[in-house]
Amino acid sequence: MGIIQQQTIKGSFYSYLGIAIGFITFVYLQPKALLSEQVGLIGLLSSFSQLFAQFAILGFNGTARYFPFFRNGEKNNHGYLGLACLVSFIGFLVFIVLSIFLKDDIISQDAQKSSLFEQYYWYLIPLTFFTLFFNVFDLYSRMLYDTTSGRILREFVKRIFILVAILLVFFNTMPFELFMPLWLLANILPTVQLALRLYKKNQLKLKPDFHFINGDLKQKLINISLFAILTGSAPIIIDNIDKFMINDRFGLSITGVYTIAFYFGTIITLPARSLYSIAYTIIAESWKSKDLDNIISIYKKSCINQLIASLFIFLGVWANIDTIMGILPGEYSSGRYVIFFIGLAHVIDSAAGVNGVILATSKYFKYDSLFHLGLIGVTIAANLIFIPRFGITGAAIATAITYFVFNTFRYIFILIAFNMQPFSYKTPVIILVGLVAYFCASSLPDFSNYLLNIITHSLAIGIVFGLSIYFFNLSEDINSTIKGFFIKRLKR
Repeated sequence: MGIIQQQTIKGSFYSYLGIAIGFITFVYLQPKALLSEQVGLIGLLSSFSQLFAQFAILGFNGTARYFPFFRNGEKNNHGYLGLACLVSFIGFLVFIVLSIFLKDDIISQDAQKSSLFEQYYWYLIPLTFFTLFFNVFDLYSRMLYDTTSGRILREFVKRIFILVAILLVFFNTMPFELFMPLWLLANILPTVQLALRLYKKNQLKLKPDFHFINGDLKQKLINISLFAILTGSAPIIIDNIDKFMINDRFGLSITGVYTIAFYFGTIITLPARSLYSIAYTIIAESWKSKDLDNIISIYKKSCINQLIASLFIFLGVWANIDTIMGILPGEYSSGRYVIFFIGLAHVIDSAAGVNGVILATSKYFKYDSLFHLGLIGVTIAANLIFIPRFGITGAAIATAITYFVFNTFRYIFILIAFNMQPFSYKTPVIILVGLVAYFCASSLPDFSNYLLNIITHSLAIGIVFGLSIYFFNLSEDINSTIKGFFIKRLKR
């Protein structure tokens, strides 16, 4: 997979560095430094800003499907970035108006009765602005085959700044009231840094080229943007609707518990995010050149590689669940099975590979919008059913069900429309190997030292799972990467 493999590995490397920092920050320090209500506030502000930023971009992120037609380095890609910024700024102005008029409605809901949320409500303006334009600059960078810069800034650099701020609170050198501006600054800096990076590479050209956009292309951009408003916002809604509903039913404190537990699910998605970023560009180019063989190759390899990566992380987390619960304060114990079901949901989603990218960049992108519309309905219905019965664990169960149903429909559609079937005998073998690795790790004795527990259980998972994947040759990419690594070392 060439460039895909290279950038996925590079992106994942920095993502995992971010995991290490994130674990220290969000799992160990934050629950001890902040009240659960304060953790809930941060989670809620992040969720709202992501959702508002997605709507404010007005679906323009969907036009990446047509970027191959804009691509021309000598002509600044015909002003694609400038057009994206113009559309996004218009969307942001609409958001500001709505945030003013809907402020009382949002705060008056049961979910946001807390005076803490009302106190920091206006943080949503700068948060949404910089989240929006980070998404714009990151999209443009990815279209230029730079999928790692945005990921490094968001997953690694931003977390370092947040870690420093949390440490100041943890050691009682700074109150929460001063922490929040620093937290806001940490969310602003990645956008500024990414813009500066584009400027240094002479790629920050903000003048749209309206002469290039003829009537046919203009209509295509409008059509796909309208559908992308739905397809782009649906994943954000799905990832955050549970927080809104939990907050509405239980308040900020329980939302804080759910936010910390949900973090472990996001860890599992990191390898997939790196892949999707670069795969979107490659698959869009492949559709343009009608290279179906390349698309099916990426589809098959993505399913295998992402299943291996996500299952490995999931097993590592669940094998250490007792230690994780021991590290967290007692009030977070109700998040135990949230971690399990959110993790399972993301394993399912990762194992489905780049099915969403294939649909979004194909002529059937409108059907993907319908799938997303149905997915929102399933998500809301599942949460309404399971949250009253099982609390925050019910929200996690609803997420797992939603991802399974959604990816099943996508799989069937791609199979019928393109005759592409990505799975093989290797899929159940990988799952079986994972179960064996987990059994071996869970059979180990527990030690009184948390760090020793994590090291021994993680090593057991890594050795059994990793060696089995390699010696059974379950992934050509993983084996070739390992062999290439050792060959380079031997040549030295």
